[in-house]
Amino acid sequence: MAIPASQVRALFTQKLIDVYQERIRPTAFLRGFFPAVTEPTRYVEIEVERMGEKIAVDVVRGTEGNRNVFARSTQKIFEPPMYREYFDATHLDLYDRVLGSQDGANGRLFARLLNTIADKLGSLQDKIERSIELQCAQVLLDGIVQTSLGNIDYKRKAGSLVDGNANYFETASMNPFPVFEAAGVFLRTYGKSVDGHFNVILGATAFSQLLLNSKFQTRQNLFHMKLDDVTGPARNGTGAVFHGRISSDNYTFDLWTYPQVYEDANGVYQPYIHNQKMVVIPSSPRFKTAFAAVPQLIGEEGQVPVQAPFVLGNFRDKRNATHEFDIQSAPLAIPVAVDQIYTVKATGIGG
Repeated sequence: MAIPASQVRALFTQKLIDVYQERIRPTAFLRGFFPAVTEPTRYVEIEVERMGEKIAVDVVRGTEGNRNVFARSTQKIFEPPMYREYFDATHLDLYDRVLGSQDGANGRLFARLLNTIADKLGSLQDKIERSIELQCAQVLLDGIVQTSLGNIDYKRKAGSLVDGNANYFETASMNPFPVFEAAGVFLRTYGKSVDGHFNVILGATAFSQLLLNSKFQTRQNLFHMKLDDVTGPARNGTGAVFHGRISSDNYTFDLWTYPQVYEDANGVYQPYIHNQKMVVIPSSPRFKTAFAAVPQLIGEEGQVPVQAPFVLGNFRDKRNATHEFDIQSAPLAIPVAVDQIYTVKATGIGG
């Protein structure tokens, strides 16, 4: 069935958005700890107020009581990095056959063009999604989001960035369980996490060396005590692998590996989680991915500001005879509770 030429272009834009939105975007394990929020401004901000955990001291009846003075909260403002990816649809073979026809468009070809452009927009969004996942990894590994225009340093405490040095997992005399206990103590004391149960994300080499550690293996052989429950990996839908649960003196830990990679600017595949490191975070950390507003021409042809994690656009360049489609996003992974991350260089092998 043919679509009248007078309706082709208007219908094309309308239907393209519908088809694009039906595409299921890839999920990401690390971003699962950074829930998304959308901001209407170019900058995003958080407020930090450290309350401590002081106790109340009793007083004599009838006296004024203890006067409390609250410190000012600290407002931190960030400008998220901007991502914009586009492609030229006029290079597609179907473009001229569908939109260049004076008599109308064949319905099947019209649908194929919609699906082709939606797929390519989806591929562009995937690139940005991987960059967001990398931001989350950088926050967890060292607290510094690296961008081409300068880094965003969240200034994590030195005590949250531990180099195992001589006490690596592979050292014969090394007992790895105090390492986990120290992580729990830090997250409880400085991160103010009260749940007592934590997620551990291990790099590939760090996990393999943990499994080979003699003291770790001894604990696994205490079947009747059942202190730990490390089993064969169970595939998680977000790309991570769950390996089981262990315990230290006071805390429990779920062990994960994340065998996913991205291709860097030099075409080299890199793991999101460094092979030598392990990251410990609460089961429900206070992190977020903030999406700021992207540049838009307000009022052009009745346009209104669009507030969304990803903003689609298309425009025609008459001089160059191109019809370009783009996708914009301004995301930033923010550790609102920056002390709820504990990173350990757990092995000296496989750097």
